Amino acid sequence: MATSNELRVLNQISVYPSPGCATEATLPLTFFDVMWIHGHPVERIFFYSLPQHYSTTDHFINSIVPSLTSSLSLTLHHFYPLAGKLIRHSPNSKDFAIHYKHGDSVSFTIAESLADFQALSSNHPLPFNDVYSLVPILDKFSDDSKPLLSLQVTFFPNAGISIGITFHHIAGDGSVFGHFLKSWALSCSSSGSVPLLQPPPVFDKSLVKDPHECYSLFLQQLFSSPSDQGPGSSKLAVLDDAVCSTFCLGLEQIQALKKNFSTKSKDNKTPSTFTVVCAYTWVCYVKAQRYSTKERAHFIFPVDCRGRLKPPLPATFFGNCIRPGHAEEDTEKLIGEDGVLVASETIMRTIDAFKDDAINDVKEWMEKSIAWVGTGRMLSLAGSPKLGIYESDFGWGRPTKVVITSIQKTGAMSLSERRDEDGVEIGFVLPKDIMDEFSSIFSSGLQLLSGSD
Repeated sequence: MATSNELRVLNQISVYPSPGCATEATLPLTFFDVMWIHGHPVERIFFYSLPQHYSTTDHFINSIVPSLTSSLSLTLHHFYPLAGKLIRHSPNSKDFAIHYKHGDSVSFTIAESLADFQALSSNHPLPFNDVYSLVPILDKFSDDSKPLLSLQVTFFPNAGISIGITFHHIAGDGSVFGHFLKSWALSCSSSGSVPLLQPPPVFDKSLVKDPHECYSLFLQQLFSSPSDQGPGSSKLAVLDDAVCSTFCLGLEQIQALKKNFSTKSKDNKTPSTFTVVCAYTWVCYVKAQRYSTKERAHFIFPVDCRGRLKPPLPATFFGNCIRPGHAEEDTEKLIGEDGVLVASETIMRTIDAFKDDAINDVKEWMEKSIAWVGTGRMLSLAGSPKLGIYESDFGWGRPTKVVITSIQKTGAMSLSERRDEDGVEIGFVLPKDIMDEFSSIFSSGLQLLSGSD
């Protein structure tokens, strides 16, 4: 089996949770979960350089693969719902749950590629299809039974490996994914023991209260709208010439953005790194997409509510607990001389509005998200620097590169910490002409910023 990326599938196996975990379990969904029923799965690729003595396919097959699969089995012992499926309680029902039973497993694809590992794991623009072959497909068994997790490990002789992970958002948010991934990495690097990075996941969904009765409301809104207009969807078309690229902002550049805010703003507040990074990127994106000055521009970003609820949820709660932050502004203001300041203030006001009550406007979440997706003039955000995705060491060191490929389907920007220094990484998948335009605007804006110091 080959692709343009010269990928060869060597084997496909099923990995089961190690013995002794629950034999069967059903986890109901919360109103945080149901928002993602129509959402696209989250896809990430982790690239790892390997020492020279790991350079042969035989060593990959006989040593690395068994280590990954055995540690995955031990980790699934604690995260067994990920081996299960999203099911309907009955045919044609709109009531869903995550169900696991003994014998459920996770699909694990083993592949080899002759592509250029260094190029694929770089920040430079490259054809999206060359990268996407490293992501496993999350098979859809039926409308009433959807798997939650699929994995693919790909070997690049004399270079490294990639671990592609497809994760259904209905199972959990970035905190859940990070807890699972780092626990798996720790188990693998510990040569078969079963340590967890944190305490085991908490599966008690009754901890999430629904004072505004939004579970039924969200389901009704989702099933009365097109399936491509949920919070994880977008109408932004990505063409065959799509390229993916990563842009970095270092500590000095972030401090310059904050200084620029403080110099121009009449507000005494100090913006966070998150605020100025998102504001700057949003403005560059709006300019590159050439929004009409008569349009409103929209930006949706995820906010972890675990510590914001009353009472707060455990950090290891298994499920979704993120709310959308909805920021909107006139395009004319965003592309003006003080566009980054305007964007920063807009994002700060959005966050301030729910600082004291994380779900005070909960009934508006779904309706507003669906409406904004429908405009085609929306940028959304995937990931967070707080997730620490570069901390996932399977025994070969930190990843050389992490890419979120699912942003190709949603038109989102990705955001993470940088691997080796302070700052952030920003990822996009865009048609080549728009990517070129964005890159030019992004870099020239930083040059002007540094020149103003």
